[in-house]
This record gives sequence, C-alpha cells and structure tokens, in this order.
Amino acid sequence: MLKERAITGIVGLIVLLSILYLMPHEIARALFFIIFIIAGWEWANLIDQDSLNRRVVFLVTLTSMIFGIHFIGLGIIDFKILFIFSVIFWMLLLLSLFYYPIHIPSSIGWTIGLIILTSGYFSVDWIFINWGRDYFLAFLCFIWLMDCGAYFAGKNFGQLKLAIHISPNKTWEGLIGGLFLVTIFAVFLSVYFDLDNLVLIPFVLSLSLLSVIGDLAISMFKRSSGTKDTGNFFPGHGGMLDRLDSIVSSAPLFALGLILISS
Repeated sequence: MLKERAITGIVGLIVLLSILYLMPHEIARALFFIIFIIAGWEWANLIDQDSLNRRVVFLVTLTSMIFGIHFIGLGIIDFKILFIFSVIFWMLLLLSLFYYPIHIPSSIGWTIGLIILTSGYFSVDWIFINWGRDYFLAFLCFIWLMDCGAYFAGKNFGQLKLAIHISPNKTWEGLIGGLFLVTIFAVFLSVYFDLDNLVLIPFVLSLSLLSVIGDLAISMFKRSSGTKDTGNFFPGHGGMLDRLDSIVSSAPLFALGLILISS
C-alpha cells in the first residue's frame, strides 16, 4: 500500500510540475477546471448514489456556477468576501463533525458541495493567476507536508484517536506530527525569504488545521454514504475528491492571507 501510494505520488508530482512550469497558464487553468469537474462528479456520487439524473443536474449546476462567475461575475464579485465566506463556512462544517452521525438530506449535501467546490476552485485559480506558480506550489507543499507528517507520525506513534467515528485511522499524534513538519518548513521559508516567524507560523498552523477539517468533512460524507474512497482515480490514494479535500478547505485561507499581506 505504501509503495503504491509513493509511486502514485511521485508520478503525480512530476505531472503537476510539468503542468505548472512547462505549459501555458491557460492550459493549467483548463486542467484545474477539469479536475474540479471530476471532483464534482465524485461528490454527486456520494450524495445521490441512486439517481443518475440528479448527479448530472448537480454537475451541470456546478459547471454553470463556475462559468457564470468566470464570464459574468468577475467584475461584480469581491473575491476577498468570497474567501472570508468560505473560511467561515468551513468553520460551520467543523461544528457538524461534533454531531456525527447525523442525517444530511441530499439537498443540503448538494448545497455544501456547490459551495466548497466553487469557492475551492476560485481560490486555487486566484492564487495561481495572481501570485504565480511558485506561491501556488508553496501552498501545495504545506498541504502535502501536513498530510505526510500526519501519515508517518500516526503510523508510527498513533494511539489517541482524533475522530474515531469519522476517520478511525487519524490520531492526535499524527496531527501533531503534521503540524511539526509544516512548522519546520515555515521556519525554513522565513529564513530563506526573510519573513516574520510571528506571522508566518501561526498562519501556516491555521492553514494546516483547516486542511484537516476539509479531510474530516469529506470523510464524514464518505462514511455517511458507506464509501471508503470517492473514486479510484489515483491508485493507493482514492479519487480526485480525496486529493482535493484538504486543498479546497485551506486554499481560501491561503488566498485571503495573500490579500492581507499585499494590502
């Protein structure tokens, strides 16, 4: 399992770096769109497993919202407000984790999916377009390091369950290991780029914790639907949504942080 995950991760990293640094921005943005549409289909499968028509309607709605904001609302929508709303929304989803197991009607599941995928998509797109490949990759590195640190610390030292009814494999030791690893990376960046540790480290820790909330929230929906993975797009890693769960929750906060430091 670990070998399969490692191979998939290495291949995925090579593909991603090729897309970011060897292809025009327009191609990369088109691929981001395709990735989120695939994730949208996987979300629809979680919410409406028995109705193909409703899954198609969800996907059409998601696509229409993304295109609508792209081509109609760019001059109207304040992205800072969008990012703030998204962070608050994820805090509300955090509260829902404490009440699991709960029944979530498909209409609520639809609404949640449209909000997190649309805001997540525009956060990722905004970071890439306005701050470039390097900042976008730095953001992904924080999320990956959090995931890797949590995985290996939990695997080797994990005893205390973090959310046993939602994701039994996650532990407090894993959480601490992930936070430790991203803190080390933040210290390295602060030295290399002459950044303020008192600002960077708390921000990075908040970003990492929000990524965990995204992971747990998607896990809650998977467990409610009796699904282990959202798909099998990535061998050893699951579906596209499984890879985006931490990204869609933390990207709005990262984008908001970039807006604040540039203002």
